[in-house]
Amino acid sequence: MPYFELRPFDLAEAETVAHWVTTPDEFWKLTGAQGFPLTADQVAAWIYETNFAFTLRRDGDIVAYGDIIEDDVEGDVEIQHVIVAPDMRRAGVASVLMSKLCAFLTEYHKYPDVWTRVGRDNEAAIQCALGAGFQPDQTLSGERYLWMKKSLYAE
Repeated sequence: MPYFELRPFDLAEAETVAHWVTTPDEFWKLTGAQGFPLTADQVAAWIYETNFAFTLRRDGDIVAYGDIIEDDVEGDVEIQHVIVAPDMRRAGVASVLMSKLCAFLTEYHKYPDVWTRVGRDNEAAIQCALGAGFQPDQTLSGERYLWMKKSLYAE
């Protein structure tokens, strides 16, 4: 059984994470922008836009990245920029990462719910979020994005 560990993101890992985005389509799905390829500087800049950035390690090797942004105005929290190493995709790693990020929020930050936003055309991200316990919220979703929410505490 592999051992997964959530660790705070280290800027030295930015180059590795940037190289995981291998196509313009992946870049678009991750960032919602044009401008492939993803650079280490762009990944490093994410930590200044977010509150928490993490890597997921499998048996010590970095296999995924994700970050969390707290919205003080709306009073909510969102998981974003979830990316998995290409050789680890479709193996449940992103769902493990999202579950660990939710566990972090449950332990250290008492938000009732957590949100994530995925492109409606990004079936892998939708399935990942569903696998981590998120449910679609059509009231906030639009043509381009599907907002998904997960309750962090039992009701």
